[in-house]
Amino acid sequence: MNNTLHRLADLLLDVVFLVEEGGRIAYVNDACTAVFGYLPSEMTGRQILDFIHPADLQRTIDEMRHVVKGRHGLGFENRYLRKDGSVAHIMWTARWSEEDQLRIGVARDVSERKMAEQRQAGMLALSTAAHGAESLDALFTAFHAILLDLMPLRGLAAVLDPGARVAYAAALPGATGGAVPDTTRWYAEPMSTPGMKFGELRFDVERAALLSGHDRDVLQFAAAQAAAVVERLALNADLAYAARYDELTGLPNRRLFQDRIQSAFARCRRDRSGGALLFIDLDDFKRVNDAYGHAIGDQLLQAVARRITACVRECDTVARIGGDEFVALLEHVETMAQARAVTEKIHKAIGKPLPLPGVCLQAAASIGIALYPEHGDAADQLMRYADQAMYACKAAHKAARAQAAEASHP
Repeated sequence: MNNTLHRLADLLLDVVFLVEEGGRIAYVNDACTAVFGYLPSEMTGRQILDFIHPADLQRTIDEMRHVVKGRHGLGFENRYLRKDGSVAHIMWTARWSEEDQLRIGVARDVSERKMAEQRQAGMLALSTAAHGAESLDALFTAFHAILLDLMPLRGLAAVLDPGARVAYAAALPGATGGAVPDTTRWYAEPMSTPGMKFGELRFDVERAALLSGHDRDVLQFAAAQAAAVVERLALNADLAYAARYDELTGLPNRRLFQDRIQSAFARCRRDRSGGALLFIDLDDFKRVNDAYGHAIGDQLLQAVARRITACVRECDTVARIGGDEFVALLEHVETMAQARAVTEKIHKAIGKPLPLPGVCLQAAASIGIALYPEHGDAADQLMRYADQAMYACKAAHKAARAQAAEASHP
């Protein structure tokens, strides 16, 4: 190529290469400096393969052979290593000049386009991983793998509030892992949704100050997706708990109790043992709510729940099935005498004075007993029998109070 053509080539924004058949660079225009960081003199005379990304070396060699054999290269893409070690994505148009015995190539830097495509694919992958995550560990493990392909990420940690609890920490081999040191390498993005902050995603990068705006956008997107998952998992856990446990007392609710009683029946049948169901209803509870308000009534119910639970074994189940009604399922109880012994224990516990703000209450309860399998071998049968026994007990209590009132007012 004569000097005039050289000067024209130097006006181009794309890189022009003249490469000998053996791969030696015979000429490169001035655009190489902007694209690769090298001066033309630093590339001329060297093997073009010296600048190719190792992962693309063999496919580039194959492409060069096709071009030398006369096939025009159009739109071939590969990666080069710039002088500073960064990667340049290049699209080639090339042909072989038989007359000059040179491969003429025009290289266009498409790094911005490729990086944009990778970021878009990465953000889609982050969103997909977040949508399918069933645990925080699975979420952050997936995020770590995705982000490693997008930027020079050394490690990732998830720190949850309250208490700055490290929920996930992983690093590349040889990099800091497990702990989350406070160094300039760590770049943090808050995991938050409108009105709620769940913690931070912390990224161990080579130099956080040199993160590009695009990198920061990706990390911010990852943190936002993580926050949505944390919120979803927390909500699901709350809903699962609310579906099985009473919100006020923390005891199993009617639904969970039904599951527990079926499991207890199965164990009784297997072990050929008996059991007992206690139906517990507080006496005159409405009077407490009317006289002192629902807040005091709620505190009484919470205290009663604790006291009943303290009277039974760990293998037994106490549940609140509504209002001031509780049930206790006792396993390996064979006789009415055994059940009545537990009942008396509960009566005494509930009847202890309960000091509350502004008032000291003394509760009482009516308790009905049903034995398995003597009074039924199905949950509804036992519940019905115990309920009827409880109402009989309540009627007896009411009659006794009336009799005592008459005796005190002759």
